[in-house]
Amino acid sequence: MGTVQNRVLQDRRRLSRLSVQLECRFKDSDKEYGALMLDLSQGGTLLSSTLLSPQETIPAPDNFPVREESIPKQESKVSITLESGGLKGPMTLKGTIKRSAIGMSEYGKVAQFGVEFEHTPLELLRLISTLSSRRRTSRFTAQIGCRFKSDDTDYAARILNMTTEGALLSSTFVPALNSNISMTLKTEEESLSFEATVASIPEGGEPGSFAVEFINAPPALARMLGAMSAGDRKKGNAD
Repeated sequence: MGTVQNRVLQDRRRLSRLSVQLECRFKDSDKEYGALMLDLSQGGTLLSSTLLSPQETIPAPDNFPVREESIPKQESKVSITLESGGLKGPMTLKGTIKRSAIGMSEYGKVAQFGVEFEHTPLELLRLISTLSSRRRTSRFTAQIGCRFKSDDTDYAARILNMTTEGALLSSTFVPALNSNISMTLKTEEESLSFEATVASIPEGGEPGSFAVEFINAPPALARMLGAMSAGDRKKGNAD
């Protein structure tokens, strides 16, 4: 009985999907497209794509070319290349399309399709573990002004939410995915400077928003977040 229960739990974990927003590319019949990974598990993923090549621009919604017959066929083999999510290098996942549909986005019609992986590489397990750990980290909702430097140019930004491991920023300038930036965060008590990597650029979120992963964030950041959180609790009790 114990063996059967263990297998059931393993299957549940394998099928448990993690909501993500990771930019990727996929190849179908020698054609390569840009896509957004909407969820991820050890067994597969759900992709959303305009089915436009990276060189093509997105047309007006009224002229959107996606048709049902243009969606990759069910049971066709695809190759997915993922570079975002904090990976040290590109990861390629091979799989089979199991379902597909036409969805809607801010650009109009897009194709969404589920892919079942042929195998589960170790790199994928590590990525899922890392993403799951981030979800368990307490996230502090904030509206904090900061500055960041990209390619020796300084920009103003606003922190929308933050943990000790990363943050979601909003700015008129969005750095390139996987690029490194230098951040400066000031409060009344202190000023902190540290490095970060652009981990993702959410689609459909606040215009100009991008998520960063901190690189060796100073211990003072945890103290700063703790003080902000305590201040919010005191304010809530007073209200």
